Amino acid sequence: MEIKDTRAEMTPESMVQLAGSGNTSTVEDEWMKLLEKVDLTASKLKSYAKVLLKLVQEGNIEEADTLAVTTYEAVSDKFDPADVLAIAVEFLLALGNESSTRKQVADMFREQHGDVEELDALIAEAGLEKGRPVRRALRTMDVCLRLEGGAFAVERHEDGAARVEAVDKPEWEIHFSTRRRNESLGAVQFADRFAPAKAEDFRVLYEFEPDKLESMLQDDPVNVVMELCRSFGDTMDSDQLEMALVPGLLTEPEWKKWWTKARTALRKCPNIKIAGRNPYEISYVQESAHEEVFLSGFDKVYEPEKKLALLEQHIKERSQHGAEVDQSVRGDCYEKILRRANKDAKRKEQTRLSAWLVACRVGELAGKEDVDEGALSTLRESEDLKPLFVAIEDNSLLLLGFEKLLKARPDDGAKLLADLLPIMPTAVCDNLVEMLVKSEFGKESFDAIVAKIMDVPLRHNDALLWLWDGPKHSRFVETPPLLVMLSTILGVLEECQRNDQIDKGIARKISQRSRAVLSARKYEKYKACIDELNRGVAMTLRTQIRRLDNLGRTVHMDLQRVIQDKFPPAVEPVEVIPWERDDVLYVTPAGMDKKQKEIDHHVKVKMKENSIRIGEAAALGDLSENSEYKFALEERDLLQARLSQMTSEMNKAEVLNREEISTELITVGTRVRFERIDSGEIFEVSVVGPWMANLDMGYINYKTPFAQSFLGRKVGDRVQLDVDQARGNFEIKLIENALTVDDTLRIGADEPTQVAD
Repeated sequence: MEIKDTRAEMTPESMVQLAGSGNTSTVEDEWMKLLEKVDLTASKLKSYAKVLLKLVQEGNIEEADTLAVTTYEAVSDKFDPADVLAIAVEFLLALGNESSTRKQVADMFREQHGDVEELDALIAEAGLEKGRPVRRALRTMDVCLRLEGGAFAVERHEDGAARVEAVDKPEWEIHFSTRRRNESLGAVQFADRFAPAKAEDFRVLYEFEPDKLESMLQDDPVNVVMELCRSFGDTMDSDQLEMALVPGLLTEPEWKKWWTKARTALRKCPNIKIAGRNPYEISYVQESAHEEVFLSGFDKVYEPEKKLALLEQHIKERSQHGAEVDQSVRGDCYEKILRRANKDAKRKEQTRLSAWLVACRVGELAGKEDVDEGALSTLRESEDLKPLFVAIEDNSLLLLGFEKLLKARPDDGAKLLADLLPIMPTAVCDNLVEMLVKSEFGKESFDAIVAKIMDVPLRHNDALLWLWDGPKHSRFVETPPLLVMLSTILGVLEECQRNDQIDKGIARKISQRSRAVLSARKYEKYKACIDELNRGVAMTLRTQIRRLDNLGRTVHMDLQRVIQDKFPPAVEPVEVIPWERDDVLYVTPAGMDKKQKEIDHHVKVKMKENSIRIGEAAALGDLSENSEYKFALEERDLLQARLSQMTSEMNKAEVLNREEISTELITVGTRVRFERIDSGEIFEVSVVGPWMANLDMGYINYKTPFAQSFLGRKVGDRVQLDVDQARGNFEIKLIENALTVDDTLRIGADEPTQVAD
């Protein structure tokens, strides 16, 4: 689906980009086209001041001045003189102090305000033509042109107010009074300090008519709040409101009662918007500006999803005040969304499906027909739908996309939905399963999906957390045992902590979501899992949790506390034979050093090289038939699985301390000398962890059946050995501390050797 581009003119933002790229000739061409538009308005033209500012910033001051002068000449007969002056003021602020148009703007002031007494003296005092910064000069003109006896003004940087008593125009000296004293200031100094204000302004009433203000607080709280909002720049919060009223006008008890009453009245006022919770955000919007403010905000937002959210919020707010959003406004939003969707479709961007779905939703709100054609066409034509759906961040749009997929592809839509399930956010998985159940998906198909999620949990983390939390359609989706899922979740967190190739933003999201799911409903699922464990497995699990720094302090402590409550420390310590423990893997310092180097090489070299290969293969295009790309992805999965395995082993590793190794019997970390009984032949081995095992060097893995056959024996015991290097009956002659007699085991090997399985 494609529509004709009906833009009336190039937007200010697009023109700013052109100016920033140095393409001033195109900027000038587009500017001339803008001035020729029949529907050009003064307010729209003022928004192009940012283009002049960009030209000045890029050093093109003369070009910017020329565009401004051309504009004044072009619109002098089209707009009211007051509008032309307003445009000139906005442009001059952008052009800055070096602009050659300052005198021309001063002449516009003379033409528009020729009836003001001593106007030339004010222009000279303000320094509009020269002598003062443009911003300060224009501020002086804006303030002083409206001054007369009896007018009010408020402090720019304080809470006070002033009443103008007289204006000495030949000298442009302003005489004014405050609650404390009478003062006089020159025009520039007065404008620096004060801004004009109405008699109804809160600060004016507070200073000069406190009795009237107290009466308004009780009889008309809405107007009091509106005036305060305006004094705060149209937005304030309830804490600021309280500080303005307490204790000067209300006591603390009076405030609570007053605010409850005022809040009820404010919610019914179309000019006031209250959002959030305490402290509430209070905003003032003029009735006539509601649509204008909304459309301005709508145009400033680039992402279609955010545009949709703004429109839905605007419709909701207007409905709460008993008003409807004009249908033409809805239609205008629809046309803008369509243009964006067409643009994304032409560029083949991954966001194109999201843009079409937004267009579908906005089109429905605008009462249009056939609003889903763009989405349906995209879904029919796309060979790989996963990037399109992954790019959608709004869950409601995802659900709409699922519906459109089934409509667009009735033959294979359900299968495609099943392929999407492992990579979808937790919040939509149940909805997706429900659609698949209605499409007559069987339990066997869901078993395959669960297996896929568990095979590569890092890539499918959201779906993994959904399985842990418990699918609603449990009759169709059978989840793995709780311990398997918990260990997998912790393994993913561990990989995020250890693997610096994982994007930090992704790792942070995984940590946040995992914490939320594990702690859900006061750790209900986690406690159920711990209740099923024996002490040994629980202690292993606690060791794994202790090493995780990305669980957050509270959750980290709570998870351990649940295990401790279930398995409190025994009163009498139970002696466990070291080599029989399944929850600990004993290793020498050299073994730990070698394993860490292996992991570092795996992450920083192998996985990095794989990442480069994936990027290079993807650059070849046509991923659906790209064998190099698919092979690189398969290699990545294998590398990630290997890293997960090594990380799991590291979690159980306990480095041997040479001071604690006993030589009374053969144990892990001892060196043993055997003597063949019939020949006196000597055979020596060191009992080590699996990471240093090398029979040729005499290093025996304590977990092997060979080592288990003589562990626990003492000097003088006779044993039967059965390995290539030693077969027959032997007597144990010597048991030494291997970490004391062999520096290789104690300090670590310098050369990277192959790690034994």
